[in-house]
Amino acid sequence: MFFSKKLKSREQIEKEVRNLGWWYQHFALPSGVLTGNGQEPSYRPETRWNLLEPYVPEDLSGQTVLDVGGNAGYFSVQMKLRGAKKCVLVESYVEFARQAEFVAKQFGVKMEIVNEDIHTYCLTTEERFDYVLFLGLFYHLKYPVLALDRLAEMTKRRMFFQSHLIGSEEETPVEKGNYERGADDQIINDPAFPRMSFIEQLYNGDPTNWWIPNYGALEPLLRSAGMKVIGRPHSQLLVAEPERYLGKVTYRKLVFPRHGKRGKALSPGPQRVEPELWAELLRRTESNES
Repeated sequence: MFFSKKLKSREQIEKEVRNLGWWYQHFALPSGVLTGNGQEPSYRPETRWNLLEPYVPEDLSGQTVLDVGGNAGYFSVQMKLRGAKKCVLVESYVEFARQAEFVAKQFGVKMEIVNEDIHTYCLTTEERFDYVLFLGLFYHLKYPVLALDRLAEMTKRRMFFQSHLIGSEEETPVEKGNYERGADDQIINDPAFPRMSFIEQLYNGDPTNWWIPNYGALEPLLRSAGMKVIGRPHSQLLVAEPERYLGKVTYRKLVFPRHGKRGKALSPGPQRVEPELWAELLRRTESNES
Protein backbone atom coordinates (compact mmCIF):
# COMPACT_ATOMS: atom_id res chain seq x y z
CA MET A 1 0.00 0.00 0.00
CA PHE A 2 1.42 3.38 -0.98
CA PHE A 3 1.09 6.54 1.08
CA SER A 4 1.61 9.95 -0.48
CA LYS A 5 3.77 12.37 1.45
CA LYS A 6 1.61 15.06 2.97
CA LEU A 7 2.51 18.44 1.56
CA LYS A 8 3.07 21.27 3.97
CA SER A 9 0.65 24.14 3.88
CA ARG A 10 1.73 27.65 3.03
CA GLU A 11 1.17 28.60 6.67
CA GLN A 12 3.50 25.82 7.85
CA ILE A 13 6.22 26.92 5.44
CA GLU A 14 5.84 30.56 6.47
CA LYS A 15 6.25 29.51 10.11
CA GLU A 16 9.42 27.55 9.31
CA VAL A 17 10.83 30.53 7.42
CA ARG A 18 10.18 32.78 10.42
CA ASN A 19 11.72 30.24 12.80
CA LEU A 20 14.93 30.38 10.78
CA GLY A 21 15.30 34.03 11.74
CA TRP A 22 16.45 36.92 9.59
CA TRP A 23 17.19 36.28 5.90
CA TYR A 24 19.88 38.15 3.99
CA GLN A 25 18.72 36.71 0.67
CA HIS A 26 15.14 37.70 -0.18
CA PHE A 27 13.48 35.42 -2.74
CA ALA A 28 10.41 33.29 -3.37
CA LEU A 29 10.27 29.60 -2.50
CA PRO A 30 8.36 27.19 -4.80
CA SER A 31 5.33 27.59 -2.52
CA GLY A 32 5.33 31.32 -3.18
CA VAL A 33 6.45 32.08 0.37
CA LEU A 34 9.05 34.84 0.52
CA THR A 35 12.12 34.40 2.69
CA GLY A 36 12.04 37.98 3.93
CA ASN A 37 10.84 41.45 3.13
CA GLY A 38 13.78 42.65 1.05
CA GLN A 39 14.50 45.64 3.27
CA GLU A 40 18.15 46.59 3.70
CA PRO A 41 20.49 45.10 4.60
CA SER A 42 18.69 42.21 2.87
CA TYR A 43 18.96 42.06 -0.91
CA ARG A 44 17.27 40.36 -3.85
CA PRO A 45 19.68 37.80 -5.34
CA GLU A 46 17.48 37.47 -8.42
CA THR A 47 18.76 40.88 -9.56
CA ARG A 48 22.35 39.62 -9.45
CA TRP A 49 21.37 36.32 -11.06
CA ASN A 50 19.80 38.15 -14.00
CA LEU A 51 23.18 39.75 -14.67
CA LEU A 52 25.24 36.56 -14.61
CA GLU A 53 22.63 34.20 -16.07
CA PRO A 54 23.63 34.89 -19.72
CA TYR A 55 27.08 33.50 -18.87
CA VAL A 56 25.71 30.28 -17.36
CA PRO A 57 24.99 27.39 -19.76
CA GLU A 58 21.33 26.37 -19.81
CA ASP A 59 22.36 22.75 -19.37
CA LEU A 60 24.87 22.03 -16.60
CA SER A 61 24.45 18.27 -16.69
CA GLY A 62 27.55 16.52 -15.36
CA GLN A 63 29.08 19.79 -14.11
CA THR A 64 30.25 20.58 -10.59
CA VAL A 65 29.73 23.85 -8.74
CA LEU A 66 31.33 25.47 -5.71
CA ASP A 67 29.44 28.32 -4.03
CA VAL A 68 31.54 30.00 -1.33
CA GLY A 69 29.73 32.22 1.13
CA GLY A 70 26.53 30.85 -0.39
CA ASN A 71 24.27 32.15 2.38
CA ALA A 72 20.72 30.75 1.99
CA GLY A 73 21.62 29.01 -1.26
CA TYR A 74 19.76 30.97 -3.93
CA PHE A 75 22.57 30.75 -6.50
CA SER A 76 23.35 27.11 -5.76
CA VAL A 77 19.70 26.26 -6.35
CA GLN A 78 19.76 28.00 -9.73
CA MET A 79 22.76 25.92 -10.76
CA LYS A 80 21.13 22.70 -9.56
CA LEU A 81 17.93 23.56 -11.44
CA ARG A 82 20.05 23.72 -14.59
CA GLY A 83 21.18 20.17 -13.99
CA ALA A 84 24.48 20.56 -12.13
CA LYS A 85 25.63 17.13 -10.96
CA LYS A 86 27.16 18.38 -7.74
CA CYS A 87 27.00 21.63 -5.82
CA VAL A 88 29.01 22.35 -2.69
CA LEU A 89 27.88 25.39 -0.72
CA VAL A 90 30.33 26.68 1.88
CA GLU A 91 28.90 29.02 4.51
CA SER A 92 30.72 30.05 7.68
CA TYR A 93 27.59 31.15 9.60
CA VAL A 94 25.48 28.47 11.27
CA GLU A 95 22.27 30.45 10.82
CA PHE A 96 22.66 30.79 7.05
CA ALA A 97 23.83 27.19 6.59
CA ARG A 98 20.58 26.07 8.23
CA GLN A 99 18.61 28.30 5.89
CA ALA A 100 20.42 26.76 2.91
CA GLU A 101 19.48 23.27 4.09
CA PHE A 102 15.84 24.35 4.34
CA VAL A 103 15.89 26.01 0.91
CA ALA A 104 17.40 22.94 -0.76
CA LYS A 105 14.58 20.81 0.61
CA GLN A 106 11.97 23.31 -0.54
CA PHE A 107 13.30 23.21 -4.10
CA GLY A 108 13.84 19.45 -4.00
CA VAL A 109 17.53 19.62 -4.88
CA LYS A 110 20.51 17.94 -3.29
CA MET A 111 23.40 20.15 -2.20
CA GLU A 112 26.41 19.51 -0.02
CA ILE A 113 26.37 22.24 2.62
CA VAL A 114 29.61 22.83 4.50
CA ASN A 115 29.50 25.03 7.61
CA GLU A 116 33.15 26.07 7.64
CA ASP A 117 35.42 29.09 7.41
CA ILE A 118 36.07 29.96 3.78
CA HIS A 119 39.81 30.43 4.20
CA THR A 120 40.40 27.04 5.76
CA TYR A 121 38.03 25.28 3.37
CA CYS A 122 39.98 26.63 0.39
CA LEU A 123 43.32 25.77 1.98
CA THR A 124 42.38 22.21 2.95
CA THR A 125 40.44 21.13 -0.15
CA GLU A 126 42.18 19.91 -3.30
CA GLU A 127 38.99 19.30 -5.27
CA ARG A 128 38.43 21.39 -8.39
CA PHE A 129 35.07 22.50 -9.77
CA ASP A 130 33.75 23.42 -13.20
CA TYR A 131 32.05 26.58 -11.93
CA VAL A 132 32.89 28.70 -8.90
CA LEU A 133 30.52 31.27 -7.41
CA PHE A 134 32.48 33.87 -5.41
CA LEU A 135 29.73 36.41 -4.83
CA GLY A 136 29.54 39.08 -2.14
CA LEU A 137 32.26 37.49 -0.03
CA PHE A 138 35.65 38.90 -1.04
CA TYR A 139 35.45 42.01 1.16
CA HIS A 140 34.33 39.93 4.17
CA LEU A 141 37.62 38.00 4.25
CA LYS A 142 40.70 38.94 6.26
CA TYR A 143 42.90 37.31 3.58
CA PRO A 144 40.81 37.82 0.44
CA VAL A 145 43.55 37.58 -2.19
CA LEU A 146 44.76 34.28 -0.76
CA ALA A 147 41.22 32.92 -1.05
CA LEU A 148 40.88 34.31 -4.58
CA ASP A 149 44.12 32.66 -5.71
CA ARG A 150 43.01 29.31 -4.28
CA LEU A 151 39.56 29.57 -5.86
CA ALA A 152 41.12 30.45 -9.21
CA GLU A 153 43.15 27.24 -9.03
CA MET A 154 39.98 25.33 -8.15
CA THR A 155 38.10 26.72 -11.18
CA LYS A 156 38.10 24.54 -14.29
CA ARG A 157 35.65 26.43 -16.51
CA ARG A 158 34.30 29.72 -15.19
CA MET A 159 34.25 31.91 -12.10
CA PHE A 160 31.61 34.46 -11.15
CA PHE A 161 33.16 37.10 -8.93
CA GLN A 162 31.36 39.97 -7.20
CA SER A 163 32.54 42.47 -4.62
CA HIS A 164 31.34 45.66 -3.03
CA LEU A 165 33.36 48.65 -4.30
CA ILE A 166 34.27 52.11 -3.08
CA GLY A 167 35.25 55.16 -5.09
CA SER A 168 34.50 56.29 -8.63
CA GLU A 169 33.69 53.84 -11.39
CA GLU A 170 34.39 56.23 -14.22
CA GLU A 171 38.11 56.93 -13.97
CA THR A 172 40.62 54.73 -15.79
CA PRO A 173 44.06 54.25 -14.24
CA VAL A 174 47.26 54.71 -16.22
CA GLU A 175 48.87 51.32 -16.82
CA LYS A 176 52.60 50.69 -17.20
CA GLY A 177 54.72 47.59 -17.40
CA ASN A 178 56.94 48.92 -14.64
CA TYR A 179 56.18 51.73 -12.19
CA GLU A 180 59.32 53.61 -11.22
CA ARG A 181 59.69 54.62 -7.59
CA GLY A 182 59.32 58.36 -7.18
CA ALA A 183 58.81 59.13 -10.86
CA ASP A 184 55.44 57.36 -10.99
CA ASP A 185 54.15 58.18 -7.50
CA GLN A 186 51.52 60.46 -9.02
CA ILE A 187 50.10 57.53 -11.02
CA ILE A 188 50.07 55.22 -8.00
CA ASN A 189 48.47 57.87 -5.79
CA ASP A 190 45.70 58.52 -8.29
CA PRO A 191 42.30 57.44 -6.82
CA ALA A 192 41.67 55.36 -9.95
CA PHE A 193 44.80 53.25 -9.39
CA PRO A 194 43.95 49.67 -8.30
CA ARG A 195 43.80 49.59 -4.52
CA MET A 196 42.01 48.08 -1.54
CA SER A 197 41.04 49.93 1.63
CA PHE A 198 41.60 48.13 4.93
CA ILE A 199 38.82 48.42 7.49
CA GLU A 200 40.14 47.96 11.02
CA GLN A 201 36.86 48.90 12.71
CA LEU A 202 33.29 48.17 11.64
CA TYR A 203 31.94 49.05 8.21
CA ASN A 204 28.17 49.43 7.89
CA GLY A 205 27.92 47.89 11.36
CA ASP A 206 29.40 44.60 10.13
CA PRO A 207 32.48 43.12 11.90
CA THR A 208 33.24 40.89 8.89
CA ASN A 209 34.07 43.71 6.46
CA TRP A 210 37.86 43.84 6.08
CA TRP A 211 39.08 44.89 2.63
CA ILE A 212 37.11 46.93 0.10
CA PRO A 213 38.55 47.29 -3.42
CA ASN A 214 37.99 50.14 -5.82
CA TYR A 215 36.66 49.75 -9.36
CA GLY A 216 40.09 49.50 -10.92
CA ALA A 217 41.25 46.67 -8.66
CA LEU A 218 38.83 43.88 -9.58
CA GLU A 219 40.14 42.94 -13.01
CA PRO A 220 43.85 43.06 -12.03
CA LEU A 221 43.09 40.87 -9.02
CA LEU A 222 41.58 38.21 -11.27
CA ARG A 223 44.30 38.49 -13.92
CA SER A 224 47.02 38.09 -11.29
CA ALA A 225 45.31 34.85 -10.22
CA GLY A 226 45.65 33.47 -13.76
CA MET A 227 42.12 34.33 -14.87
CA LYS A 228 40.91 36.05 -18.04
CA VAL A 229 37.99 38.43 -17.60
CA ILE A 230 35.40 37.72 -20.31
CA GLY A 231 32.61 39.94 -19.05
CA ARG A 232 31.71 42.69 -16.61
CA PRO A 233 27.90 42.85 -16.65
CA HIS A 234 27.97 45.19 -13.65
CA SER A 235 30.68 47.34 -12.10
CA GLN A 236 30.81 44.93 -9.15
CA LEU A 237 30.40 41.67 -11.09
CA LEU A 238 33.01 39.94 -13.24
CA VAL A 239 32.95 36.71 -15.22
CA ALA A 240 36.30 35.02 -15.76
CA GLU A 241 37.84 31.87 -17.17
CA PRO A 242 41.21 30.24 -16.47
CA GLU A 243 43.92 31.63 -18.74
CA ARG A 244 47.07 30.38 -17.01
CA TYR A 245 46.98 27.39 -14.71
CA LEU A 246 49.34 28.34 -11.92
CA GLY A 247 48.93 25.07 -10.02
CA LYS A 248 49.36 24.59 -6.28
CA VAL A 249 51.79 23.35 -3.67
CA THR A 250 50.44 20.97 -1.04
CA TYR A 251 51.95 20.89 2.43
CA ARG A 252 51.31 18.26 5.06
CA LYS A 253 50.27 20.66 7.80
CA LEU A 254 48.39 23.95 7.82
CA VAL A 255 48.75 26.45 10.67
CA PHE A 256 46.32 29.33 10.27
CA PRO A 257 46.06 32.47 12.45
CA ARG A 258 42.90 33.24 14.34
CA HIS A 259 41.59 36.69 13.54
CA GLY A 260 38.71 39.02 14.27
CA LYS A 261 37.78 42.60 15.07
CA ARG A 262 38.65 43.81 18.55
CA GLY A 263 36.02 42.53 20.97
CA LYS A 264 34.30 40.42 18.30
CA ALA A 265 34.20 36.70 17.52
CA LEU A 266 37.34 35.03 16.23
CA SER A 267 37.76 33.00 13.04
CA PRO A 268 38.37 30.48 11.56
CA GLY A 269 35.65 28.01 12.41
CA PRO A 270 31.85 27.95 12.14
CA GLN A 271 30.46 31.32 13.20
CA ARG A 272 27.25 32.64 14.70
CA VAL A 273 25.79 36.07 14.07
CA GLU A 274 26.19 38.17 17.22
CA PRO A 275 22.97 37.88 19.27
CA GLU A 276 22.53 41.66 19.52
CA LEU A 277 22.90 42.08 15.75
CA TRP A 278 20.59 39.13 15.02
CA ALA A 279 17.94 40.58 17.34
CA GLU A 280 18.24 43.98 15.68
CA LEU A 281 17.85 42.48 12.20
CA LEU A 282 14.76 40.59 13.31
CA ARG A 283 13.34 43.74 14.90
CA ARG A 284 13.73 45.60 11.61
CA THR A 285 11.97 42.80 9.75
CA GLU A 286 9.06 42.72 12.17
CA SER A 287 8.67 46.50 12.19
CA ASN A 288 8.57 46.59 8.37
CA GLU A 289 5.97 43.83 8.25
CA SER A 290 3.66 45.51 10.77
